[in-house]
Amino acid sequence: MSGQAHHHRSSAKSGNKGFKSKHATKGSIKAQNKGKVNRNKASSASTQAQKRADRRNASKIEQQKKRADLMMATRLFSGPNAPPKVIAIVPLCPDVDAFQVIRDLFESLDMEVPDNYNTGAPVLMSLANFKQRLLLIPTPRTVPAIIPHIQTADFMLPVMSATIEVDSVGDLAMSAIKSIGVPTILGGVVQNLQNGPDPKTRDAIRKSLQSFLVAHFPSCDGRIYSLRDVEGLGIKDGMPSAHTEAAAFARHVSGQIPKGSVWRDRHSYVLSEGVDFVQTGEEEGVLKVTGFVRGTKFDANRLVYIPGFGEFQVQKITTVPIERKDEIIEPAVLQVPNPELQDSLVAFNTPDPLDAEQTWPTEEELADAEARVAALQRRREELGDDFDENMDYDGDESAATGEGKKKTKKVPKGTSSYQAAWIVDSEDENDEDDDDDDEDDDEDDEMKDGNDDEKEDEPEDNENEEDEEYEEVELEDKQNDFDVDFNAADDARQYKSYLESKKLDAADEDLKFPDEMDTPRDIAARLRFSKYRGLKSFRTSPWDPYENLPIDYAKIFQFESFKKTKTRIIKDLEENDEGVDVGRKVIVWIEGVPKKVLETISPSKPFVVFTLLPHENKITLSTLSVHRVDEPGVNSPVIKSKEPLILFVGFRRYVIQPIYSADSRSGSNNVHRFERYFHHGRNVIASFYGPIGFESEPVLLFKENEKGGAPTLVATGNLVPPTPQRIIAKRIMLTGHPFKIHKRSAVIRYMFFNPQDIEYFKPVQLTTKLGRIGHIKESLGTHGYMKCMFDEQLTASDTVCLSLYKRVFPKWNTRNWVEEFEVKQSNEMTD
Repeated sequence: MSGQAHHHRSSAKSGNKGFKSKHATKGSIKAQNKGKVNRNKASSASTQAQKRADRRNASKIEQQKKRADLMMATRLFSGPNAPPKVIAIVPLCPDVDAFQVIRDLFESLDMEVPDNYNTGAPVLMSLANFKQRLLLIPTPRTVPAIIPHIQTADFMLPVMSATIEVDSVGDLAMSAIKSIGVPTILGGVVQNLQNGPDPKTRDAIRKSLQSFLVAHFPSCDGRIYSLRDVEGLGIKDGMPSAHTEAAAFARHVSGQIPKGSVWRDRHSYVLSEGVDFVQTGEEEGVLKVTGFVRGTKFDANRLVYIPGFGEFQVQKITTVPIERKDEIIEPAVLQVPNPELQDSLVAFNTPDPLDAEQTWPTEEELADAEARVAALQRRREELGDDFDENMDYDGDESAATGEGKKKTKKVPKGTSSYQAAWIVDSEDENDEDDDDDDEDDDEDDEMKDGNDDEKEDEPEDNENEEDEEYEEVELEDKQNDFDVDFNAADDARQYKSYLESKKLDAADEDLKFPDEMDTPRDIAARLRFSKYRGLKSFRTSPWDPYENLPIDYAKIFQFESFKKTKTRIIKDLEENDEGVDVGRKVIVWIEGVPKKVLETISPSKPFVVFTLLPHENKITLSTLSVHRVDEPGVNSPVIKSKEPLILFVGFRRYVIQPIYSADSRSGSNNVHRFERYFHHGRNVIASFYGPIGFESEPVLLFKENEKGGAPTLVATGNLVPPTPQRIIAKRIMLTGHPFKIHKRSAVIRYMFFNPQDIEYFKPVQLTTKLGRIGHIKESLGTHGYMKCMFDEQLTASDTVCLSLYKRVFPKWNTRNWVEEFEVKQSNEMTD
C-alpha cells in the first residue's frame, strides 16, 4: 500500500468551458461580481496628513479673502470723504411721519436740524464720533415711489405706529420690498406712543411691533427705537430716553456693513448729488451727473440707463473740482471710452422686406387657379341670388346646388326615408359590439366547419324571406328630408336658451368655461377659424417654431446659447480692470440726452444712472414669471392679455402690453397655452418685446389707477431667460350639445350651422367634458346637425368640444415710462 493520503474530487462532474464572447453582458458581469464592489485603496498616513494640510490651507485662504472683503467694505464708508450710507425711511402706517423721524434723530443727538428736512430731499448727517456719514431719504407712502429709494438704499428703517396697524399700502410695500430684495434692516421706529390707550401697555406694544418686524424680515434683530421722549415716562418706568435710543441707533448703524443684491452689485450706479446740463443741440445735450460710484467699477465703455428715457453713451468720466484755499483744482479725466470697445446703441434689427424667400407659382398652379375661378363664375351665374360667398363651391357640386348625396340603405318594410336617415348603420353597431364578438369567435369557428356541408344543400329560401321583410330605401337628398320636420323658430328659441345658460361676466366666464367660444352663425366657421389648427396631442404634436413668424421677429436678437453668453459676460466683468473704482466721487458726462430729462428731476426723489452689461439694450422676446399679489375682491382690477401695465424690471421702467401663457412644463413641442386673463392664484409667463436681462432681476407690475393717483401694484416676479422659440398657442373650444343619443353614436347640434363646416372640421378629434373621445361621422340636414361616434355612450348633460389652436405673438409697443409725465421718447422701441 502506498503511503499517500486518499482524497475525493471536489465535484463529481467535469465543467465545460464557458463561452468566450467579445463583450461581456451586464448580466454576466453582475453574476461574476456577485454583489461585490471595488474598494478604494486605503490612503496612507502621509497622504491623509497632506490632505489635512490642503484643507487647512484652503480654509485659511478663504478666511483671509473674507477678512479682506470686510476690511474693504468697512473702509469704503469710513472717513470724511467716504460715500455716505444710504438709509431709506419707509412709513408703513397712515399716521406716521418720515420727516419727523429725521427731526427727532437730529434733536436727540443734539445736532442742528437742517432747514430742508421736510422737503423730501435727502438729508446728510455726519457722525463725527464714528467717522461716518448717513444719507437719510424719506420715502412717500406710495409703492411706485418707494421702489427707487429701496433699490439704491444700503439700509431700510421702517416706521410704525403705536395706535394704528399696518394698512394695505404698507402690506403691498412690504411685498414689493421683499420681491426686489430686502436691504439691511436697522430695526424699526415707533411713533405715537404718547397717544397709546394705556401707559401700562406701551411696553407690550413695542414687543408686538418687534414680533411683527421679525416675522416679515427674519434677518432683522427686531429692535424698536423711540426717538421722542414720552411725557410722564422715563428710565424709572422702563422707558429709555430719546437721547439714549438715538445714540444706540447711531452706534448700531455705524457698525453695520450693508449686504448687497447680486443683480444690483453687477451693475455700476451713481446716486446723484448734483446734475448739470450742457445743451449742444435744439433738444439734446450733455448731462453731467455728480456722485459716488457704487456697485461695481464704472466703465465708460458701457451704456448707461436713465430711468424713463432709455440708454445713452458715456462721453467721459472725470473727477470733481476741489477747492483749496483760494484756488480750484480743475477736474481730471479718469476714463474716456474706447470706440472699438464701446457698446452700440443699436437696439433692434431693421428687416429688409425684400430679403425673404420668394416662391413663384408653377404653370400647373396657375392653370388650376384659372379653372377654379371659371368654375366659381359658372356657379355664380347658375345660382344667381342664392350664391353664397362663404360657401365652398370647389368641392362637391351638391354643396352648391343644395342636393344631397344619394345613398341606399336596407331597412324594414314600411320605413320612411326620414326614419331611415336616423337608423344607425350596421357597421356602427358592429363597432359597438366588437368586444362581445371576440368572445364568441371560437364558438362560431367550431360551428362553421360542421355546417358547411349543410349550407351547400340548403335552398336560398331564407335569403328570400329576409329580402321580403326588408327593402332598400334611396336616401336622396337626406338633408332636405331632415329639413322637412325642422322647426326654425323652435330651434332658435332653444339655442337662445342654451346661450343664456352660459352667459357670465367675461373674466368669470373664462374661469368657468376656459377657452370656450360659440360658433358664429353669420359667418362660416371654416372662414372664421381658418388660421387655427387641430392637434392630436397638445404636448407632443409637432409644431415648427419658425413657421409663419411675424415681421417683428426679424427685428429681435436671439442667442445661440443664452447660458454660455451669460457665463462669458460675467466672467469678463469679474476679470475686467477697466473703469473707476467703487467709492470714488466722479462726474459722469452722458451725451445725447434729451432736454426733457430736466423736467423729471425732483429733489424729493433720487436721480440715479446705471450701467448696463453688454447686449442688455438689445430687444428680444422677454419673458417674466409673475404672480398676483393683490387680494381678490371688489376693488381688485381685472387684467386682460395685451392690457397696458407698468413694468419695473431691475432699474428699468417700461409700459408693456404682454400676453400671458400658462407657467407649466412643456412637452416635446414647447407649446404653451395662451391665457386670456391674469387670474388670482396662478403663476403665468408674461411675454413682450423688451430688452435683454442676464440676471434674474426682480419684477413688479403696476396698473394705472382709473380714478387717478398712484398706480396699483398687482403682480411680482422675476425675469427669466428669453425664449423666442416658445410657442404660445391660443386655444378655442367649439362646443356642441347632444341632441339624440343612441349607444356610442349621438347627434350633436350648436357646434356648426352648415354641412360645409362639418366636412371641413371632420378630421379633428372630439372630446367631452366628462372624458369621452370621438370623431365626426357625417352631417345630418342643412342646419349643422351631425352624427358623431364616441368611445363610450354620452350622457345628456355632457358637452362636446372641438379644440383648435393658433399661435399668437405680442405687439411691438413697449415704451419707456416716465412718472407723472406723458413723455414720448424719440428712442421708443417703435418704428
